[in-house]
Formats: sequence, structure tokens, C-alpha cells
Amino acid sequence: AMEQRWAFFKESDHSFGVFYPLHYVVAAFDTPERAEAVRKTFVEAGFDDSDVASATGPFVTQKLESMKGATWLEKFKIGFASFLGTELGYIDDDRKLAEHGAGFLFIYTPDDASIENAERLLVRAHPLSARRYDHAGIRRLIYPPQAAL
Repeated sequence: AMEQRWAFFKESDHSFGVFYPLHYVVAAFDTPERAEAVRKTFVEAGFDDSDVASATGPFVTQKLESMKGATWLEKFKIGFASFLGTELGYIDDDRKLAEHGAGFLFIYTPDDASIENAERLLVRAHPLSARRYDHAGIRRLIYPPQAAL
């Protein structure tokens, strides 16, 4: 069964009142089933079961948008505008992907070795997009043209 619980995240920063999955790689796939299949390849490759979770698009957008008060997007723009600049487009991309039935994979990558392993596995898995959240901002890992959207 897919992880549909938000308590999965080991580290996240709520300092701006928004969800920011610190030290996670977030990858989008065509379907939730595909995201779950890729999750299993990560576990088979040695990632701990508790470090990788898949979720459906609606689950992700609901969680992102259900932060108390202002919408997540508004809070994001207020809190992170200077911090992330052009990276704001990622939220809208995620929403579009979710609306098209995408599934999402969250991979905990606390150090360089886990980041490298995740990138190596993701290149083979061909996600629609992949990026990593850290203290310095959001780093694009894989981001092919989104022509279909």
C-alpha cells in the first residue's frame, strides 16, 4: 500500500509556516503505480524502507494546500520569494502533474552518498522531474522539458 501519511518525513522546516521537505529528493512519475514501483527499486538497491515513500498527486496537492490559513502557494511566495526566486514555478508544475494523474516519490537523502545513489537510480527510472530540498534551496536533479503540459 502506498504511504499516505505525512508523518513519514524525518526532517522538514516549518519556519515559514510552509511544508519544506528538508533533505528529501522529490520525483514525479506518470502514475502513482509507477512511483510505487520505483520506490521498490530503491528499497531493493539498499535504501531503508522508512526512507522512501510514494504518494498520489491528490494526496500531495491536498497536503501542500491544506496548511492552516493562507494557501501553501501564498505562504510560499511570502516566505520564500527572496530565498528561492524562480524556483516558485516548481509548485505550479507539481500541481499540473498531479492534475494529470502523476505519482510522487519522496527519498530521504541526508548525505552525499545517498544523494549520489538516488540520482543514479533516478536516471534509470526516468522521472518527469526530480529535485532535492536543502538549506540552500531547491536543487534541480532531473527536469526534462514539460512539453506535454
